Order: sequence, then structure tokens, then C-alpha cells
Amino acid sequence: MNLRVGPALVAIAIGAIFAFAVTPSAIPGINVNIAGFIVLVVGVIALLLAWRNSRGGTLGGVSPWLRPSGHDDPRVDEEKRAAAADDARIREDDRYFDPYGPGSREDDL
Repeated sequence: MNLRVGPALVAIAIGAIFAFAVTPSAIPGINVNIAGFIVLVVGVIALLLAWRNSRGGTLGGVSPWLRPSGHDDPRVDEEKRAAAADDARIREDDRYFDPYGPGSREDDL
């Protein structure tokens, strides 16, 4: 789950308003102050989870201890191989690549 700080802060603000600035009987049948405290606690938990994810905790994916630095996701490796194969195919086909065209010599770049 990808939590962000913005929605957590909004939940905290709405919870604080309901908990401290609204009278408990503003909505008949619901104690608005209790509901405000619940929303406030949920917002604080969401903020803590977002902070933990931003620090690279294990909640958002694989722990940094398990993945060596510089190693890409396997999907990224697959995309890189596919892109390299596409480049090789384009360079082999004369219709798409002129080896003597503009930009092919070092001094043209």
C-alpha cells in the first residue's frame, strides 16, 4: 500500500476539527468528538506509515538489506534487454538506419 503524507495530514486535520472544535451533539445520534478522535488516530497511523515508507522500510517492498545496491527490479532488467534487442534490430535493418547518415560520425555529434 502506497501511503502519502498529504492524505494523512488531511485526515489529521479533519479529525482534530471534529474532536476539538465541534460540539458532541452536532450530528444527532453520533458523538462527533469520538469520531474525530478515531479519524485523528487513523491519520497519525497513516502519517507514520508514510514516513516509514519514505525511509525505505520493509513495508513498501523488499528490504534494502536483501537487495544489493545498484540492482534493478527484474522487470527493469527485462525492459533493458528488450530495448537492447530493439536497438540491435533497428541497426540491422537498412531502412531505419543509415550507417553514413547524419550523426553517425564522431564529429557530427
